Formats: sequence, structure tokens, C-alpha cells
Amino acid sequence: MTISIHTVLRNLIEEKSKRDGIEFTAYQLARALDMPRSLITSLTHSDESKRVVNPRISTLLKIVDFFRADGFNIKIEDLLGLNTNIIDIAQEQPAIDQTLITIPVYSLANKKLGTIDLNISNSSTNVIALHINEEIPPFFKMGSIFIIDKDLSPENENLVAVTLNNPDQFLIKKYLYSKGKTYLQSLDKQEKIVVMPTMQLKIIGVIIQVNAKT
Repeated sequence: MTISIHTVLRNLIEEKSKRDGIEFTAYQLARALDMPRSLITSLTHSDESKRVVNPRISTLLKIVDFFRADGFNIKIEDLLGLNTNIIDIAQEQPAIDQTLITIPVYSLANKKLGTIDLNISNSSTNVIALHINEEIPPFFKMGSIFIIDKDLSPENENLVAVTLNNPDQFLIKKYLYSKGKTYLQSLDKQEKIVVMPTMQLKIIGVIIQVNAKT
């Protein structure tokens, strides 16, 4: 998979420096995002062998949110430099071997739509796809496909597929865990649900890849 995150991100850093009239560095971006400096360095590294090529979706969202808040009109598609994107978000490490497998595709209403052939990492075996028939703002348009690893346990800020009080309605949320409490947050940050013991929450799995419709 060829993606150009490093080029677009380097250009954004340079454009911010030019606009503000003062140098803005990858280190300053890392501090602003509360991320390790090494991660931003590896995202923008000129040496392809030292680059992260499959950053977490939470990392991409933080970068996009930062530059949008700073006045840049940018979307995930722009960050990747692609019109139709396959975003591999399983791990923040160099690309690993992939294999072509056939996986089932479901709708948001938990109805099987068919199957899809897809290249995914060899470590992922219990995988399904979720086709969305409505927009999930602010990033994903109708027709996007989310690839879900049902065996992964969610970590803080992972993107997950869940059902909440309704087993026939899949939801895409950001999983947050803080001070012993679990939260589900919408991607546009307009909604943040505190998960209570009385709620019927089922985590379907962690989203490891997105085929983003643009």
C-alpha cells in the first residue's frame, strides 16, 4: 500500500511555519498533540524504511483535528493524499506481511450483505467488514467499509464497532477509558457516553482498517 502521509504532513508543517512567520517543527507538533516525538518523526521521515506506514486512526484524527482547529481545511483524505483510501490502523509500526482472505460484510443493521476479498495482516483471523449506508461525520462518507478484528481487545482511543442496548444496530465509536470509567465518543466529539453497568454494551471488535469512500 502506497500512502503519502509523510509528504502531506511535512507540507502542513511547512505551510504553518510560512503562515505564522515562525518555524513550526515536528517536535512542536508532537508536544501540541501530546504524542511521542519519535512518532511524529517516523511519520515524516525522509527514509521510507524508517517510516510508520500504518498509523492508528486515533493518531490521524488528532493530527487532522489539530490542523483544522488551526485554520487548515484538511480531511483524512487530504492527509493521506488519496481520493479513495485504505487506512491500515492495526499497529503503529512498519508494514507487515499481508494475505488475501474472504471475509463477511455486514450492514449497520447487522444484516449480512455478502463477502469481500481483502488484504489484511496474517495475524488477523477473526475479521468482518462493516459497510456504512450513512455518513459518519466528520470524516467518513456513506459507502465506507470498516474492517473489524473481533479478537482484539480495545485500548484507549481505539476506534471500535459496538452495539449499545440494541443488538441490531452497529455503532462506530471512539473507545476511551479514564479513571476506571469507560466512555464511547462520536468522531465529531458531539457526543460522549459514559458506559453504565445497566447498559447492554457489546464490543464487536477493534477497527483495524478503513476503506474510506470520498
